[in-house]
Amino acid sequence: MSRCYGESCVGTSGVNGDTFFVSFDKTTILLADGASGAGKEGKVLMSRHCAKVVEENPFVQSGLSARKYLDKIIRQINNDLIEISQQRDTYIFGTLVICIIHDDKATIAAVGDSPVYYMNDSETLHVAKSQKTYQNLIDMGIFTAEQADEHVRKLPNYFWSMFDIFMPMVVPKYSTIEIELASKDRIVLCSDGVSDHVTPIEIKEMTDATDMMGRITEVIELAKERSLTEKQYYDDLTLVVYAH
Repeated sequence: MSRCYGESCVGTSGVNGDTFFVSFDKTTILLADGASGAGKEGKVLMSRHCAKVVEENPFVQSGLSARKYLDKIIRQINNDLIEISQQRDTYIFGTLVICIIHDDKATIAAVGDSPVYYMNDSETLHVAKSQKTYQNLIDMGIFTAEQADEHVRKLPNYFWSMFDIFMPMVVPKYSTIEIELASKDRIVLCSDGVSDHVTPIEIKEMTDATDMMGRITEVIELAKERSLTEKQYYDDLTLVVYAH
């Protein structure tokens, strides 16, 4: 029987811009991370609106394939966020991951830097990875991906987001992947507050247990501890694990 658990912890800002949602039938899993640049109120509005749209438009009632459903939902969320931003006269933005589980397949769409991992007994893969805004320079041969990443890592943390993809955008552009699932395979969604400080291998090892909920808490506490050691504050921390 499939299981899905998640936990979210507010960062030192005191306002949690992360929201996760799991449908009652475990067919739909969402993680939205409102950007700090949207302000304390704006980041919460962004992430909660993403979850609200998905909750009000269930995949099982849509009659659509997983890919068509994801395209429809992402475009609706994108258009809503544009309208909300215009109404509030401020940019309401963030990152989004949605995973649909159907017919022993996981179909995943991702916008931004909240990673999704596929894990089985033999491998751990970062899937549906969104491109950075400088990808065109890599495609043109001006930089290699490794050179670009090396330069970005030298920048202060708060500059990194300048190169990420966010919603909304004029035409929503997102990464998608479809994965065949076998028994005990896992799909892991997490915010960058977790992935910046805990490796996917560590997440795999720490959540491979009967007490999955308790182990998720341990991962979040580890991310918090490491962040506080490194930079004296921690971001909002969210981790959701689906076990097939």
